[in-house]
Amino acid sequence: MNLVIIGAGGLAREVFDLANIIFANEVDFKIKGFLSKEDTGIANMGYPPILGNSEQYHPEGEDVFFCAIGNVQRRKIAVENILKKGGKFINLIHPTAQISPSVKLGVGIAIKSYCVIASDVTIGDFSYFQSSVIMGHDVSIGAYCHVNSFAFFAGNVEVQQLVTVNAGAKILQKVCLETASVIGIGSVVIHKVKQGATVFGVPAKRIN
Repeated sequence: MNLVIIGAGGLAREVFDLANIIFANEVDFKIKGFLSKEDTGIANMGYPPILGNSEQYHPEGEDVFFCAIGNVQRRKIAVENILKKGGKFINLIHPTAQISPSVKLGVGIAIKSYCVIASDVTIGDFSYFQSSVIMGHDVSIGAYCHVNSFAFFAGNVEVQQLVTVNAGAKILQKVCLETASVIGIGSVVIHKVKQGATVFGVPAKRIN
């Protein structure tokens, strides 16, 4: 299995480390390189090379993919470039994550260390969870979401696609975060957040 990481910035280096932890005992596992439009100098830091970008690159042989782009809109574009060429994506789940057997996972998902995902949570394709995220029962996370460390979701929260939840945010029970909304760092969300809105504060209020 040859892992190709889409992106070549800081998040891509985190994914490099995460994948090496998960597949440490797999003798046939290799990280082949990165896909990026920009030369970030990652190869000069001792990492594998940039192989091109998601528009140029065509899947080969044993290739599998993971997208490590933090911006959710750019992530969706890059993923779709590879999907339309038949590329296959994998999940990266840290061994310390506690995930209920009833959780439903899509593809292309990362769940980093010490996350706790409770009963009957659903997580959509290509969503990314930094360390120590906690989710109560029956939370629904859409595709292409990004959740940063120490975020908390009470039971029955609905998160639609392309949502970004920043570090330390707390989402109260049954609240809905609509498509492409952004939750500011440390915010406490007590009401629905409308599509495309950015909210911040305690309690969270719209700022855009």
